Amino acid sequence: MAKHSSPTSVNWGPVALVSLVVLLLVVGGISVFQLLGGSDDDGATAGETPTTDVAGASGPGPDEEEQTSEPAGRGDLDCTPVTVWSAPELLPAVQAASERAGDECFSYAVVSREAATAQAALRSGETPDVWVAGSSGWPELMAAEGVDLEVGDVVASSPVVLAASEPAARALGALGVSEDTTFGQLTALYREAVASGEAPVTLRVGDPRVDQASMALLAAAGAGPDGWAQAGSDARGTLVLLAQTAVQGDPLVAVAADPTTVVPVTQQQVAGADPDLGIRGLPFGDGASVVRMPFVRIGDAGSPQAADALEEALTSEDAAGDIEDLGLQPGDADGQEPDPEITQTLARTWTVIAPQSRILTLIDISGSMEAVVGEDTTRIDLTRQAAQTALSVVPGQTAIGLWYFATALDGKNDYRDVVRLRPLNEVVRSGVTQKDLLLAETDKLDLDILEGDTGLHDSLWAAYTAMQERYSPEAISSVLLLTDGINDDSTGGLSEKQVVERLSKARDSGDAPVTVVLIGVGPDVDAKALDRLAKAAGGESLVIRDPRELPQVFVDVVASRAP
Repeated sequence: MAKHSSPTSVNWGPVALVSLVVLLLVVGGISVFQLLGGSDDDGATAGETPTTDVAGASGPGPDEEEQTSEPAGRGDLDCTPVTVWSAPELLPAVQAASERAGDECFSYAVVSREAATAQAALRSGETPDVWVAGSSGWPELMAAEGVDLEVGDVVASSPVVLAASEPAARALGALGVSEDTTFGQLTALYREAVASGEAPVTLRVGDPRVDQASMALLAAAGAGPDGWAQAGSDARGTLVLLAQTAVQGDPLVAVAADPTTVVPVTQQQVAGADPDLGIRGLPFGDGASVVRMPFVRIGDAGSPQAADALEEALTSEDAAGDIEDLGLQPGDADGQEPDPEITQTLARTWTVIAPQSRILTLIDISGSMEAVVGEDTTRIDLTRQAAQTALSVVPGQTAIGLWYFATALDGKNDYRDVVRLRPLNEVVRSGVTQKDLLLAETDKLDLDILEGDTGLHDSLWAAYTAMQERYSPEAISSVLLLTDGINDDSTGGLSEKQVVERLSKARDSGDAPVTVVLIGVGPDVDAKALDRLAKAAGGESLVIRDPRELPQVFVDVVASRAP
């Protein structure tokens, strides 16, 4: 069995039009997602159950001489004890196999390890001799980080299905989803429904770095001809949406808590669910996604013969019955083989796009926004449509605040704080959420609200410093500014050179990174000037003529930041 090597990355390239949700979700830079910490203790930690089983480890009886060497006739065997980490879903079968393989020489200490705990421990330098992993993706990730390991036989496998309540299953049927629908087709239907604001269900996934079903499903989806790893794929925007709304913890709990939620899980998880929850497992049309649970050797410690004996015991007929009793299929199941390159790219990309977004949005309400763009549509109409369409599909945990800017809107300030920064799903007052406030406020964006000139420089710098002051390392902080032109500040204020210098200095300090995206609305935008400002802050600039252009350009933004 060859040792795994670190795969190369997959280039993202251009992207195509996807749901408008990407507009406000992808304006951030790279944020490092910290996996759950492991324990330095070999005993129980959060998320694991110590189930030590050391065969042949008891001391000598009163009439026995203590054995200090290998049994007679087996002097060439290594009797060093073997430590084993087992995925919780396979633990009983691994324990039973260790008992069958153990004798007066071979002994095993079997401990349950969740995926996140195992990966964190490996990163910290703690290693078992054998790891029966819950997904073939986990050793791929660890090998890429330099862990010395060899992947052996697949011990067990389980198809990936979609967990849904009965009402959600019916809603999917009304959406056109059947037993022949593939995951790629499902996400295409879902993307269209989200963009229209009429999605009957909420499609969510787990974090593929620690959730086995999501890893298998998303890795397989990335490899297809229309997958997110392919140039020009619409699926890339969907991946951003799924990352921002990912389930943390047990996916079946999420389905039970919200009957409109559907989440990929293994067939084993559905089989083990409480029948009273009424959760169904809906298969995917191609049946391509399979979770594989491999036998992995790590490093050179422990007895290699004992490891061989355990692997043989886990792939025997006796083990097959134990594995079937757990709701799993013995050995490898039919389905698409995981691509190590896409597995690595998926993990790296998730780190970029998953952290919560905190976005301060600035909207230009200067007098020039009254100009007509197209037939009977003004620039402020275009801006209102873009803002409200985006708000209708942004995940509820996204924090958004709103400023208007022109000149001297608030005393000497060219900007006015209209709605302070809060998560969209936060209840501001009885029956009113942050999203409700923003929709009501942006509905006022018409000709009557316009005044003054365009104090862009002062407003941009004030917003940047405000987001620095509110910086959180757990989120991506961003400033999103929509304007119809370039700075035209009749009251004075910062010059372009001054604001460029300040933005550049703030970006280079790295103390509280803030991403800037500047959007020009209409035909009179000075695109080069916007680009100079955006680049000074390490951000992006773009010009739109139609709000439907926003999804495509913002997927370009996230794609440029992903591996």
